Amino acid sequence: MANTNNIPENDQDLQLSRAYDKVVNGQFELSQVDDPLFKLLQEAKVYQHERALNIAVRDKDKARQSIFEQINQAEQEQVSSVSANIYSITRKKWVWAAAAVALILFTSIFLLRQTTQVEPTLIADAGANITSIELQDGSTVTLRPNSQLYQNKTADQQLSYSLSGEALFEVTHNPSREFLVMTTEGRVRVLGTTFNLSERRSETSVYLIEGRIAFETADLNQSVTLSAGEAATIRDLQLSDPFRFEETLVTSWTQNRLTFSERSAGSIADELEFHFGIEIEMDEITRSEILGGSITLEDREQSLQDLEVVLGGNFNRIGEDRYQFQQ
Repeated sequence: MANTNNIPENDQDLQLSRAYDKVVNGQFELSQVDDPLFKLLQEAKVYQHERALNIAVRDKDKARQSIFEQINQAEQEQVSSVSANIYSITRKKWVWAAAAVALILFTSIFLLRQTTQVEPTLIADAGANITSIELQDGSTVTLRPNSQLYQNKTADQQLSYSLSGEALFEVTHNPSREFLVMTTEGRVRVLGTTFNLSERRSETSVYLIEGRIAFETADLNQSVTLSAGEAATIRDLQLSDPFRFEETLVTSWTQNRLTFSERSAGSIADELEFHFGIEIEMDEITRSEILGGSITLEDREQSLQDLEVVLGGNFNRIGEDRYQFQQ
């Protein structure tokens, strides 16, 4: 029988093969292996974990069949030797084989999670009105109109929710339990506090009123700890530096008013669009005007009339939920 120990210990393929074997058997994490292939697989694993709740699996059987067909083709192309138990394999083929096996492994895990993962449950939809809800731990959430709150997984030491829109959270203090609120761009992690969280147009902003929170990007690459009176924003997975704010300017919507100071007319129009679920057309010169004051949010026609007086023009209705400002 041929000698099976004639591969040098410093052979790169041999070392990678052993490393991969340890990964499969749980002795190594992919992140511990310094190789481009393994790093790529680690990135794929992280991406799959972050998106598992939101991605629908399509053509699962077709994808799996395609993988096995490619592996069978590769096996047929291998040339085996009759006189030896050892055959050489180029690094290119080894990398392809490892990638295929790892892909099958990750696909199997992903499909298993898809069949067992509990989908987020809609627990509150504000519709056209400000809506308050008490959560199972006694915390309260006040949802702004056109906002939704979902419950994710629950555990003894963690409560997890997802927000679409804007809401004021008053979280009951419990040092033995983590409270999470997630949006598309980031998440807030707290033990007990009061904060206003909003998500719109790929931007998430948090305004901390009481306590302390950790504000993190969705990919968990950036994080900041905020103290009472501080705020931060995440846009395109980029976390801003903390900044100060006035509470009444942030939470006045809970009293059906919009209070603002040195704010552009365009951003005020954006607030009305979100609050009432409408579209407003306004030229850039008008949008750039800086305003201060307060307008009601109880009735959209009254809100638009209040803004008309300040801007010196009219909001003409051009559709069911569309308005155009003209001077």
